[in-house]
Amino acid sequence: MACRERRGARLRRLAAVGLLAVSAVPSRAEEAAPRRVFVSGHSLVDRPLPDDLARISASLGRPLTWARRHASGSTIAQRACRGETPAIDETSGPGAADAPYDTLVVTEQHDLMGAVLWNDTVGELARLHDCFAARNPGLATWFYVPWISLDDKRDPANWLTYERAAAPLWRCVVAAANRRSAAARAGNRIRVIPAASALATLVESAADRPPPPGRRAGGAGEAAARLIEDQVHPTRLGAYALALLVEAATTGRPPRGAWAPEGVAPETAEALQIFAGDAAAAAAGEPEPDSDACAKRLQVQATGLFWPYMERAMWRPQAGFVEARRELWSKALRWRWKMWREPDWTPFAPPPDGRG
Repeated sequence: MACRERRGARLRRLAAVGLLAVSAVPSRAEEAAPRRVFVSGHSLVDRPLPDDLARISASLGRPLTWARRHASGSTIAQRACRGETPAIDETSGPGAADAPYDTLVVTEQHDLMGAVLWNDTVGELARLHDCFAARNPGLATWFYVPWISLDDKRDPANWLTYERAAAPLWRCVVAAANRRSAAARAGNRIRVIPAASALATLVESAADRPPPPGRRAGGAGEAAARLIEDQVHPTRLGAYALALLVEAATTGRPPRGAWAPEGVAPETAEALQIFAGDAAAAAAGEPEPDSDACAKRLQVQATGLFWPYMERAMWRPQAGFVEARRELWSKALRWRWKMWREPDWTPFAPPPDGRG
Protein backbone atom coordinates (compact mmCIF):
# COMPACT_ATOMS: atom_id res chain seq x y z
CA MET A 1 0.00 0.00 0.00
CA ALA A 2 2.86 2.35 0.85
CA CYS A 3 4.40 1.82 -2.60
CA ARG A 4 1.12 2.74 -4.27
CA GLU A 5 0.85 5.84 -2.14
CA ARG A 6 4.38 6.93 -2.99
CA ARG A 7 3.76 6.39 -6.70
CA GLY A 8 0.46 8.26 -6.49
CA ALA A 9 2.11 11.13 -4.66
CA ARG A 10 4.73 11.39 -7.39
CA LEU A 11 2.09 11.50 -10.09
CA ARG A 12 0.20 14.21 -8.21
CA ARG A 13 3.36 16.29 -7.91
CA LEU A 14 4.07 15.67 -11.59
CA ALA A 15 0.62 16.88 -12.55
CA ALA A 16 0.57 19.82 -10.17
CA VAL A 17 3.10 21.71 -12.23
CA GLY A 18 2.12 20.51 -15.68
CA LEU A 19 4.07 17.26 -16.10
CA LEU A 20 6.74 17.91 -13.50
CA ALA A 21 7.65 16.99 -9.95
CA VAL A 22 10.53 17.81 -7.62
CA SER A 23 12.65 15.27 -5.78
CA ALA A 24 16.08 14.77 -4.29
CA VAL A 25 19.31 15.50 -6.17
CA PRO A 26 20.13 12.45 -8.32
CA SER A 27 23.37 10.53 -8.35
CA ARG A 28 25.24 9.73 -11.58
CA ALA A 29 25.48 6.12 -12.68
CA GLU A 30 28.81 4.40 -13.00
CA GLU A 31 30.40 4.51 -16.42
CA ALA A 32 29.77 1.45 -18.57
CA ALA A 33 30.94 0.12 -21.92
CA PRO A 34 29.13 1.55 -24.96
CA ARG A 35 25.92 -0.18 -25.95
CA ARG A 36 24.91 -0.91 -29.53
CA VAL A 37 21.19 -0.29 -30.00
CA PHE A 38 19.09 -1.13 -33.05
CA VAL A 39 15.69 0.54 -33.47
CA SER A 40 13.18 -1.17 -35.78
CA GLY A 41 10.15 1.04 -36.21
CA HIS A 42 8.18 3.86 -37.75
CA SER A 43 7.24 7.45 -36.94
CA LEU A 44 6.46 6.76 -33.26
CA VAL A 45 10.17 6.03 -32.70
CA ASP A 46 11.53 8.50 -35.25
CA ARG A 47 14.15 11.11 -34.51
CA PRO A 48 14.72 12.87 -32.18
CA LEU A 49 13.90 9.90 -29.92
CA PRO A 50 17.02 7.82 -30.74
CA ASP A 51 19.20 10.95 -30.67
CA ASP A 52 17.79 11.82 -27.26
CA LEU A 53 18.42 8.27 -26.08
CA ALA A 54 22.09 8.54 -27.07
CA ARG A 55 22.48 11.90 -25.30
CA ILE A 56 20.69 10.65 -22.19
CA SER A 57 22.88 7.55 -22.00
CA ALA A 58 26.09 9.48 -22.61
CA SER A 59 25.21 12.02 -19.92
CA LEU A 60 24.82 9.15 -17.43
CA GLY A 61 28.15 7.58 -18.31
CA ARG A 62 26.55 4.85 -20.43
CA PRO A 63 27.37 5.84 -24.04
CA LEU A 64 25.67 4.10 -26.93
CA THR A 65 25.64 3.99 -30.69
CA TRP A 66 22.47 3.30 -32.60
CA ALA A 67 21.28 2.18 -36.01
CA ARG A 68 17.80 1.60 -37.32
CA ARG A 69 15.40 0.17 -39.85
CA HIS A 70 12.74 2.84 -40.31
CA ALA A 71 9.68 3.18 -42.53
CA SER A 72 6.65 5.32 -41.74
CA GLY A 73 3.56 3.25 -41.03
CA SER A 74 5.44 -0.02 -41.43
CA THR A 75 4.81 -3.41 -39.86
CA ILE A 76 7.47 -5.60 -38.30
CA ALA A 77 7.16 -7.86 -41.35
CA GLN A 78 8.19 -4.97 -43.61
CA ARG A 79 11.33 -4.52 -41.51
CA ALA A 80 12.22 -8.21 -41.28
CA CYS A 81 15.72 -9.60 -41.66
CA ARG A 82 16.95 -10.24 -45.19
CA GLY A 83 17.91 -13.86 -45.08
CA GLU A 84 19.68 -14.10 -41.73
CA THR A 85 20.92 -10.50 -41.69
CA PRO A 86 19.26 -7.42 -40.17
CA ALA A 87 18.26 -4.81 -42.75
CA ILE A 88 19.86 -1.47 -41.85
CA ASP A 89 19.03 2.01 -43.15
CA GLU A 90 21.81 3.89 -44.90
CA THR A 91 21.07 6.87 -42.65
CA SER A 92 22.25 4.87 -39.65
CA GLY A 93 25.79 6.09 -40.26
CA PRO A 94 29.21 4.48 -40.79
CA GLY A 95 30.02 1.33 -38.89
CA ALA A 96 26.40 0.54 -38.12
CA ALA A 97 26.70 -3.11 -39.14
CA ASP A 98 30.28 -3.74 -38.00
CA ALA A 99 29.35 -5.68 -34.87
CA PRO A 100 26.32 -7.45 -33.42
CA TYR A 101 23.83 -5.33 -31.51
CA ASP A 102 23.24 -5.89 -27.82
CA THR A 103 19.82 -4.17 -27.68
CA LEU A 104 16.91 -4.35 -30.12
CA VAL A 105 13.99 -1.94 -29.70
CA VAL A 106 11.12 -2.87 -32.01
CA THR A 107 7.58 -1.59 -32.43
CA GLU A 108 4.57 -2.54 -34.54
CA GLN A 109 1.86 -0.63 -36.39
CA HIS A 110 -0.40 0.89 -33.78
CA ASP A 111 -3.59 -0.96 -34.79
CA LEU A 112 -3.93 -3.73 -32.19
CA MET A 113 -6.59 -5.63 -34.15
CA GLY A 114 -4.43 -5.51 -37.26
CA ALA A 115 -1.55 -6.89 -35.23
CA VAL A 116 -3.45 -9.97 -34.10
CA LEU A 117 -5.50 -10.61 -37.26
CA TRP A 118 -3.48 -9.65 -40.33
CA ASN A 119 0.11 -8.65 -39.56
CA ASP A 120 1.19 -11.83 -37.73
CA THR A 121 2.87 -9.69 -35.13
CA VAL A 122 3.37 -12.68 -32.85
CA GLY A 123 5.30 -14.63 -35.47
CA GLU A 124 7.17 -11.66 -36.95
CA LEU A 125 8.32 -10.43 -33.53
CA ALA A 126 9.55 -13.92 -32.64
CA ARG A 127 11.45 -14.25 -35.94
CA LEU A 128 13.05 -10.81 -35.66
CA HIS A 129 14.20 -11.58 -32.11
CA ASP A 130 15.70 -14.88 -33.25
CA CYS A 131 17.44 -13.21 -36.20
CA PHE A 132 19.20 -10.66 -34.01
CA ALA A 133 19.88 -13.17 -31.22
CA ALA A 134 21.59 -15.48 -33.72
CA ARG A 135 24.26 -12.80 -34.14
CA ASN A 136 24.49 -12.12 -30.40
CA PRO A 137 22.94 -14.66 -28.00
CA GLY A 138 23.13 -12.06 -25.24
CA LEU A 139 20.94 -9.60 -27.16
CA ALA A 140 18.06 -7.99 -25.24
CA THR A 141 14.92 -7.41 -27.33
CA TRP A 142 12.37 -4.85 -26.18
CA PHE A 143 8.91 -4.41 -27.66
CA TYR A 144 8.00 -0.72 -27.61
CA VAL A 145 4.23 -0.67 -27.20
CA PRO A 146 2.66 1.72 -29.76
CA TRP A 147 -0.35 3.93 -29.08
CA ILE A 148 -3.36 4.62 -31.25
CA SER A 149 -4.30 8.07 -32.61
CA LEU A 150 -6.42 10.32 -30.42
CA ASP A 151 -10.00 10.80 -31.52
CA ASP A 152 -10.22 14.10 -29.62
CA LYS A 153 -7.05 15.65 -28.18
CA ARG A 154 -9.05 18.25 -26.26
CA ASP A 155 -10.85 15.46 -24.41
CA PRO A 156 -8.75 12.27 -24.50
CA ALA A 157 -11.07 10.21 -22.29
CA ASN A 158 -11.92 7.72 -25.06
CA TRP A 159 -8.25 7.38 -25.97
CA LEU A 160 -7.34 6.69 -22.35
CA THR A 161 -10.01 3.98 -22.18
CA TYR A 162 -8.68 2.39 -25.37
CA GLU A 163 -5.06 2.42 -24.21
CA ARG A 164 -5.87 0.99 -20.79
CA ALA A 165 -7.70 -1.87 -22.50
CA ALA A 166 -5.05 -2.40 -25.18
CA ALA A 167 -2.05 -2.51 -22.82
CA PRO A 168 -2.70 -6.03 -21.46
CA LEU A 169 -3.29 -7.35 -24.97
CA TRP A 170 -0.01 -5.99 -26.28
CA ARG A 171 1.58 -7.89 -23.40
CA CYS A 172 -0.31 -10.95 -24.58
CA VAL A 173 1.24 -10.47 -28.04
CA VAL A 174 4.74 -10.36 -26.54
CA ALA A 175 4.08 -13.40 -24.35
CA ALA A 176 2.87 -15.34 -27.40
CA ALA A 177 5.97 -14.28 -29.35
CA ASN A 178 8.10 -15.62 -26.51
CA ARG A 179 6.36 -18.98 -26.87
CA ARG A 180 7.20 -18.96 -30.60
CA SER A 181 10.81 -17.74 -30.39
CA ALA A 182 13.62 -20.28 -30.11
CA ALA A 183 15.82 -17.73 -28.33
CA ALA A 184 13.05 -16.92 -25.87
CA ARG A 185 12.35 -20.58 -25.15
CA ALA A 186 16.07 -20.93 -24.40
CA GLY A 187 15.78 -18.20 -21.78
CA ASN A 188 16.31 -14.93 -23.70
CA ARG A 189 12.81 -13.49 -23.51
CA ILE A 190 11.42 -10.43 -25.28
CA ARG A 191 10.51 -7.70 -22.80
CA VAL A 192 8.17 -4.71 -22.85
CA ILE A 193 8.72 -0.96 -22.94
CA PRO A 194 5.29 0.41 -21.91
CA ALA A 195 5.39 3.51 -24.11
CA ALA A 196 1.62 3.74 -24.67
CA SER A 197 0.77 3.23 -21.00
CA ALA A 198 3.38 5.78 -19.95
CA LEU A 199 1.92 8.42 -22.26
CA ALA A 200 -1.58 7.60 -21.04
CA THR A 201 -0.50 7.90 -17.41
CA LEU A 202 1.12 11.28 -18.00
CA VAL A 203 -2.02 12.54 -19.72
CA GLU A 204 -4.34 11.02 -17.15
CA SER A 205 -2.38 12.37 -14.19
CA ALA A 206 -3.27 15.90 -15.27
CA ALA A 207 -7.02 15.24 -15.32
CA ASP A 208 -7.60 15.14 -11.55
CA ARG A 209 -5.24 17.84 -10.39
CA PRO A 210 -5.94 21.40 -9.22
CA PRO A 211 -4.11 24.00 -11.33
CA PRO A 212 -0.91 25.57 -9.97
CA PRO A 213 -1.31 29.05 -8.42
CA GLY A 214 -1.96 31.63 -11.12
CA ARG A 215 -2.76 29.10 -13.84
CA ARG A 216 -6.07 28.00 -15.28
CA ALA A 217 -7.11 24.36 -15.14
CA GLY A 218 -5.87 22.58 -18.27
CA GLY A 219 -6.51 18.96 -17.46
CA ALA A 220 -5.85 15.96 -19.64
CA GLY A 221 -6.39 17.85 -22.90
CA GLU A 222 -3.61 20.30 -22.12
CA ALA A 223 -1.29 17.48 -21.10
CA ALA A 224 -2.08 15.64 -24.33
CA ALA A 225 -1.23 18.75 -26.34
CA ARG A 226 2.12 19.06 -24.57
CA LEU A 227 3.04 15.45 -25.32
CA ILE A 228 1.37 14.71 -28.69
CA GLU A 229 1.97 16.94 -31.71
CA ASP A 230 -0.95 16.13 -34.00
CA GLN A 231 -3.17 13.19 -33.15
CA VAL A 232 -0.44 10.61 -32.61
CA HIS A 233 3.18 11.76 -33.01
CA PRO A 234 5.13 12.88 -29.94
CA THR A 235 6.06 16.50 -29.42
CA ARG A 236 9.62 17.49 -28.52
CA LEU A 237 8.76 17.00 -24.86
CA GLY A 238 6.97 13.73 -25.62
CA ALA A 239 9.96 12.33 -27.50
CA TYR A 240 12.23 13.19 -24.58
CA ALA A 241 9.88 11.57 -22.07
CA LEU A 242 9.76 8.40 -24.19
CA ALA A 243 13.54 8.33 -24.65
CA LEU A 244 13.88 8.46 -20.86
CA LEU A 245 11.52 5.51 -20.62
CA VAL A 246 13.56 3.52 -23.16
CA GLU A 247 16.73 4.29 -21.21
CA ALA A 248 15.17 3.26 -17.91
CA ALA A 249 13.72 0.03 -19.30
CA THR A 250 16.74 -1.15 -21.27
CA THR A 251 19.27 -0.43 -18.50
CA GLY A 252 17.14 -1.23 -15.46
CA ARG A 253 18.21 2.06 -13.89
CA PRO A 254 16.25 5.29 -13.37
CA PRO A 255 17.74 8.04 -15.58
CA ARG A 256 18.16 10.54 -12.74
CA GLY A 257 20.35 13.51 -13.59
CA ALA A 258 20.25 12.85 -17.33
CA TRP A 259 20.68 15.39 -20.12
CA ALA A 260 17.60 17.34 -21.14
CA PRO A 261 16.94 19.24 -24.39
CA GLU A 262 16.91 23.01 -24.54
CA GLY A 263 13.56 24.43 -23.53
CA VAL A 264 12.73 21.70 -21.00
CA ALA A 265 12.77 23.19 -17.52
CA PRO A 266 15.09 21.40 -15.05
CA GLU A 267 12.23 20.54 -12.72
CA THR A 268 10.22 19.12 -15.63
CA ALA A 269 13.18 17.03 -16.77
CA GLU A 270 13.69 15.73 -13.25
CA ALA A 271 10.03 14.83 -12.89
CA LEU A 272 10.03 12.92 -16.17
CA GLN A 273 13.22 11.11 -15.19
CA ILE A 274 11.61 9.94 -11.95
CA PHE A 275 8.46 8.94 -13.78
CA ALA A 276 10.41 6.97 -16.41
CA GLY A 277 12.21 4.99 -13.73
CA ASP A 278 8.96 4.21 -11.92
CA ALA A 279 7.11 3.21 -15.12
CA ALA A 280 9.92 0.94 -16.31
CA ALA A 281 10.21 -0.74 -12.91
CA ALA A 282 6.46 -1.33 -12.74
CA ALA A 283 6.46 -2.89 -16.22
CA ALA A 284 9.36 -5.18 -15.31
CA GLY A 285 7.33 -6.50 -12.39
CA GLU A 286 4.23 -7.37 -14.44
CA PRO A 287 3.38 -11.10 -14.41
CA GLU A 288 3.22 -13.18 -17.58
CA PRO A 289 -0.34 -13.04 -18.96
CA ASP A 290 -2.40 -16.20 -19.30
CA SER A 291 -3.10 -17.06 -22.94
CA ASP A 292 -6.70 -18.17 -22.29
CA ALA A 293 -7.45 -14.94 -20.42
CA CYS A 294 -5.85 -13.03 -23.30
CA ALA A 295 -8.15 -14.72 -25.82
CA LYS A 296 -11.27 -14.00 -23.78
CA ARG A 297 -10.30 -10.36 -23.34
CA LEU A 298 -9.78 -9.95 -27.08
CA GLN A 299 -13.09 -11.60 -27.97
CA VAL A 300 -15.05 -9.25 -25.71
CA GLN A 301 -13.24 -6.01 -26.50
CA ALA A 302 -12.82 -6.33 -30.28
CA THR A 303 -16.38 -5.31 -31.16
CA GLY A 304 -17.19 -3.53 -27.90
CA LEU A 305 -14.21 -1.17 -27.78
CA PHE A 306 -11.36 -1.49 -30.28
CA TRP A 307 -13.18 -1.30 -33.61
CA PRO A 308 -15.68 1.35 -32.47
CA TYR A 309 -12.74 3.48 -31.40
CA MET A 310 -10.97 2.90 -34.73
CA GLU A 311 -14.13 4.02 -36.52
CA ARG A 312 -14.09 7.36 -34.71
CA ALA A 313 -10.36 8.00 -34.61
CA MET A 314 -9.13 6.56 -37.91
CA TRP A 315 -11.73 5.56 -40.48
CA ARG A 316 -14.15 8.48 -40.09
CA PRO A 317 -11.50 11.21 -40.62
CA GLN A 318 -10.13 9.31 -43.62
CA ALA A 319 -13.29 8.11 -45.38
CA GLY A 320 -16.22 10.01 -43.90
CA PHE A 321 -19.04 8.91 -41.62
CA VAL A 322 -20.93 6.58 -43.99
CA GLU A 323 -17.89 4.62 -45.19
CA ALA A 324 -16.49 4.44 -41.67
CA ARG A 325 -19.72 2.98 -40.31
CA ARG A 326 -19.82 0.48 -43.16
CA GLU A 327 -16.27 -0.57 -42.32
CA LEU A 328 -17.17 -0.95 -38.65
CA TRP A 329 -20.23 -3.10 -39.34
CA SER A 330 -18.31 -5.23 -41.83
CA LYS A 331 -15.47 -5.93 -39.42
CA ALA A 332 -17.82 -6.58 -36.51
CA LEU A 333 -19.88 -9.08 -38.55
CA ARG A 334 -16.82 -10.89 -39.85
CA TRP A 335 -15.37 -11.06 -36.34
CA ARG A 336 -18.57 -12.53 -34.90
CA TRP A 337 -18.75 -15.01 -37.77
CA LYS A 338 -15.14 -16.07 -37.11
CA MET A 339 -15.82 -16.52 -33.40
CA TRP A 340 -18.93 -18.57 -34.19
CA ARG A 341 -17.12 -20.84 -36.65
CA GLU A 342 -13.87 -21.06 -34.63
CA PRO A 343 -14.82 -20.56 -30.97
CA ASP A 344 -11.43 -21.83 -29.79
CA TRP A 345 -9.39 -19.62 -32.13
CA THR A 346 -6.76 -17.45 -30.48
CA PRO A 347 -3.73 -15.60 -31.84
CA PHE A 348 -1.94 -16.13 -28.53
CA ALA A 349 -1.60 -19.92 -28.48
CA PRO A 350 1.70 -21.55 -29.53
CA PRO A 351 1.69 -23.42 -32.85
CA PRO A 352 0.93 -27.16 -32.63
CA ASP A 353 4.58 -28.15 -33.12
CA GLY A 354 5.73 -25.64 -30.48
CA ARG A 355 7.93 -23.79 -32.99
CA GLY A 356 7.78 -20.25 -34.35
